[in-house]
Parts: sequence; C-alpha cells; structure tokens
Amino acid sequence: MENSVREGSQLEYKEQLPGGKDTEKTEFLADVTAFANAAGGDLIYGIQKRCDATGVPTGEPGRIVGLPGINLDSERLRLEHLLRDGVAPRLPRVEFHEIPRDAEPPCLLLRVPRSWMGLHRVIFKNHGHFYSRNSGGKFQLDVTEIRQGFLAAETLRDRLHRFRLDRISHIIALETPVPSGPGPKLIFHALPFDSCDVWSRIAPMSDAEIAGQLGVIGGQVHNWRFNLDGVVVWSQARDPRWEQYTQLFRDGAIEAVSGAVLAIDAKRGGFYGTSIEEEVIKALNRYRELWGRVGLSAPLVLGLTLAGVRGQKVLPGQEPWREIEDTIDRDLLILPEVMVQDISRSAATLLSPVFDMLWSAGGWRGSPRSREGSGGTGATA
Repeated sequence: MENSVREGSQLEYKEQLPGGKDTEKTEFLADVTAFANAAGGDLIYGIQKRCDATGVPTGEPGRIVGLPGINLDSERLRLEHLLRDGVAPRLPRVEFHEIPRDAEPPCLLLRVPRSWMGLHRVIFKNHGHFYSRNSGGKFQLDVTEIRQGFLAAETLRDRLHRFRLDRISHIIALETPVPSGPGPKLIFHALPFDSCDVWSRIAPMSDAEIAGQLGVIGGQVHNWRFNLDGVVVWSQARDPRWEQYTQLFRDGAIEAVSGAVLAIDAKRGGFYGTSIEEEVIKALNRYRELWGRVGLSAPLVLGLTLAGVRGQKVLPGQEPWREIEDTIDRDLLILPEVMVQDISRSAATLLSPVFDMLWSAGGWRGSPRSREGSGGTGATA
C-alpha cells in the first residue's frame, strides 16, 4: 500500500471484528480501554497486516479486505453494548465511522478519545485488568502505574478548579480584561480538559466571526481585541457595573462575565433565574460551535458563579410558580463544577445540574425546567 501509516501509540489495524468468543471480546475491550487510558487513538477493522519473512506482523497495513457480509449497524450496537457492560467506569464516548469502498466491503473505524475520568478497567467475565498503550502497542498496567493514572486525573481536575478560583478572585477584584465596576456579576467558565493552542485558527477569523462565535451573556458585542491571554469581546456598557465580556484563552478555555444579566428587580427583591438559564444556554451553544471549528472536544468542566447576591431571591419570572421568601445566604455563590463527557447533548441538558444548584441556593427544589408541572418547591412559601 502506498503512503501507508505504520501502527503506533494511536493507531492499530485489525482484519476482523471481535467474534462471539470471550477471549475475542476481552481483547476488544483491552484494545479500546488501552487507547482511552493513554492518548486516545483509532482502531481500523478490515485491514490485513503485513508480515515479515518469519510470519511476524510488521505493524504496517497490507491488503485492505474490508468486512464482507457484515451488518455494520447491528455490529455497532453489539460492540456498544459490550463496551457499556464490560468496562468500568463507562467510557464517555467511542465513535464508530464506516469507511465506504464503492463496490467493495467497507471498513470500520473506531475512534477512541482520551478519557479524563481516570483509568478504565476491563470487567468482562471478571477480567479486572487495566491497560494502556505506547508505540509498541497495548500493555497491562502494574500497581504503580495504576496509582499514577488515577493521581494524574485528579491532578488535572484540581488544576482546572484552581484556575477557576484564581479567575474568580481577579474578577471580584475588578482585575478584568475590560474595565468593569462593582456590583452583582454572573461568571461562567467552560474549561476543556484537553487543551490546545487555538490561536492559529482564531487569528484569521473576521471581526464578525469572532464576535458571533463568542458573544456576551445578556447583551450584544460592540468591540473586541486580541490580548495576552487570547481574544476578548465586550459590550461597552455605559455603566461599568453592567459590562459584559467573554475571554477566549489560548488553550480553548472560555470565561464569560455579565453584570447586566444579574440586574436586580428591586420590587421583587431578586434576579430572574429563568433569564440566567436562557442566556447561559445560548452562550454554551456558541462555544460548542467554536470548539468544533478549532478541534476541541469533551470532556470539559462547566462552572457558574454569582457574585454580590447575598440576600437576593432567585425569581421564576412569569412562570406560574409561587414565589418564596428564601434568599441566597452568601455574597459569593460558587456553584460546584459539572464535568461533561458528551458535548453532543443539548446545552440545556448539560447545564441542568448547574441550574438545579442555582435554584436550590435560593430555596427552591430545583430549576423550573426540571420540575415543570410539579408546582412544588423545597421550601415553605
């Protein structure tokens, strides 16, 4: 085969799909988890490997044989079921792609992203082993390597959490990329685990593209500029207290700050939680489109923070929910982060745990979105 690519740490060829034998199923699960526990990679089925004079595979692709007589849809369902029940914890995502070959039998590509959940173990038939991968192929992890793998995942989550807290402290101190004033603020962070340098793909975009892809929460973009951290867009509000900006960092992380969306209804003594949900959902939809353009994917961490909200109610807008008298008991409301494994799900679904926590902070059972039709709350009116 001309221009062939040799197997390596992120690529392996297989001639046939795993069959019904337990050994074949275990081998399949070991292959997939090895990629997930390392740097991710591709399994391509329907490729016959080339062998040397002694019959030992060289790692180079030989003949493309495809997968004759295979119903790829049913095989995908079978393998997805095997992955769901044979791996712990469950893998966040494995992509199946058919490779058509005109009149010839197709091949099948399994794309396995790197998992940031910690290590995944093969539990099929009580197998119980952890695998990873290097340039020589997959290998079984020993006790020390298993411990290091779990520590690495925890360290990354801790690093993202510390980054978020550091950014919040700067925002509260009004050390922001555009001038802002004191007052209530919504702070939304969307932090990918697998960072990359997005600069080369952002710099050539037009002004309108940059403004449209980032936007601001609760307003319209009126200006933008590159800065040391990446690129920032903002609303240029007349009153600095209502300023809104969105900062895209060079590694793909996004920080959005808005004073306007937390405008207090003085008569009702609070802010509208429904408005916050709508604006944050729209923002996340924009970010997902941008990440797709620059090649970033899940997992990622979502974090919502409200500053300057002690004594304020979370108001349900015009929905027919009875209003409660409970108020937020702290000035800085840092809601726990939510880790997202599948970015293809709707923004409302991904943000649902965040919104439930926001409403609970104001005495409600959860967001109106999750309790629609119940009319109940977790507090006494």
